[in-house]
Amino acid sequence: MEKFKKTYRSLDLLLIDDIQSLSGKKVATQEEFFNTFNVLHSNQKQIVLTSDRSPKHLEGLEERLVTRFSWGLTQNITPPDFETRIAILQSKTEHLDYHFQSDTLEYLAGQFDSNVRELEGAINDITLIARVKKIKDITIDIAAEAIRARKQDVNQMLVIPIDKIQNEVGNFYGVSVKEMKGSRRLQNIVLARQVAMYLSRELTDNSLPKIGKEFGGKDHTTVIHAHAKIKSLIDEDDNLRLEIESIKKKIK
Repeated sequence: MEKFKKTYRSLDLLLIDDIQSLSGKKVATQEEFFNTFNVLHSNQKQIVLTSDRSPKHLEGLEERLVTRFSWGLTQNITPPDFETRIAILQSKTEHLDYHFQSDTLEYLAGQFDSNVRELEGAINDITLIARVKKIKDITIDIAAEAIRARKQDVNQMLVIPIDKIQNEVGNFYGVSVKEMKGSRRLQNIVLARQVAMYLSRELTDNSLPKIGKEFGGKDHTTVIHAHAKIKSLIDEDDNLRLEIESIKKKIK
């Protein structure tokens, strides 16, 4: 125990993943972590904790620990959004000997939405096919052929239609698709409409005008506004984030 204290209380940075795993542990374990936290904090050292939920939703931990977890900056880290995925793809492909068309990058960004490693794997698959076929210009058809096996492996080969997204969102919030496509501004309808637009942009490779058309002929700026609005709310509202994750699972 003395060696443990000497090691962990003399750090400049303590980084702990999955701090929620401390829930339900013995009082002595939580007590030791509490004391270590206090020593590091009082010495102005850096402490970084990750968890699958916010501090206020952690259960099985002493209240004094939860309180301390809330002292610092709390940041919700979500999977990269559509624009970020495109930026990642641009960064990963700009130094390759192949030209990825912009619509190809948009297609790929719409196919993989969970993590960066999937995007990197897809690029590797595509460049392998391009090398074998001696192709320099990467079109959507080439990309689709290259990632077919990968999509099947992760059970994501389905092309998600916008009407499926609308139906699942409508069922979740008790709003009809007709209301979603209409212009009524009741709070529950507006939320459902914006969530459906957000997911249509996140989970498909449809253009903004195409998405707007599927929502009763809305302008593309309406789609942009809805996406930005929901994205902002997710960062602030854990309940909404969980609701959207639940809808995503039903869609996929």
